[in-house]
Parts: sequence; structure tokens; C-alpha cells
Amino acid sequence: MAVRLQPRPHRSEFADFVGDVEPRLLQALVATYGPRVGREATVDALSWAWEHWDRLGPIADKVGYLYRVGQSATRRYSSRPIPLRRSVSEDVRLVDIDPGLIPALTHLSEQQRTVVVLIHAFGWSQTDVARLLDITVSTAREHLSRALGHLRDELVVCDAS
Repeated sequence: MAVRLQPRPHRSEFADFVGDVEPRLLQALVATYGPRVGREATVDALSWAWEHWDRLGPIADKVGYLYRVGQSATRRYSSRPIPLRRSVSEDVRLVDIDPGLIPALTHLSEQQRTVVVLIHAFGWSQTDVARLLDITVSTAREHLSRALGHLRDELVVCDAS
């Protein structure tokens, strides 16, 4: 029985690929799973891309596909809580962020939290978020609307109008 070796990309080709894909993949996985697990899942997904380069080639939405690879990798971390705690010291204040926002985000569903963070923290479009999560734009919009409603209620934010 012969062992078939999978073709690997050239290092420069893969470095260019990582430079293009990693920032958005990292943002998406951190938005969903928190900084530590999100970074580990990103590394796992990019490692998978290196190992299975031939399978990744024909896929149009590589970030979306690797996001799902990263999601699968997080199953190994299932006993760990999703860390959405502030990672800054108590001495540093985030002027523009309500101190109750991070705890309030933990009360949202995984998809609602991901949609809110990607759109409002990382500046993704609703279309890009929908493509990543493999949902329709209207579903992404509904997740966003419900999540913002929950956040407003929890943070007791009133509309100025």
C-alpha cells in the first residue's frame, strides 16, 4: 500500500495566505470563543490548512471554512469556560466601554455575541458576518437586533429620541 503525500504550498505562498486570512479568522474566533480559545482555534485552523492544502484550494470562502475548522477544534477545550473577561489590568480604564458590557455580552447566545462583536467591534459588514456563519443576511440582522435589545435592557440604555 503506497502512502500518498499531499502537496504542500510553498512557504511564501502559505505566508501570503496566512497574512490575508488570519486577521479575519482570528477576529471571528475571538468574537465567538474569547481571546485565549479563539487564538488557539485560529492556530489549529491554520495548521489544518497547511496539512490539507489540496482540500482547501477549491473552496471559495476560505475564512468561513477555516472558521468551522476552528469551531471543531474548540471541542477539545469544551471543559474550559468561554473567557470574555477584560484582559486589561484594573489600572487601565477603557474610556469608551461601559464596565458592564463584557459581562452583558456573556449573557448573549454564541451567535448573537459573535454578530455584535464582529459588526460593532471589528467593523465587519452584515453580509460578511452572514457568509462566515453560513446564515442569511436577514438572520444576521435579526441576531444583531435581538442582541442589541438585550444589551440595552441589561445596561439600561435609553434611546435619546
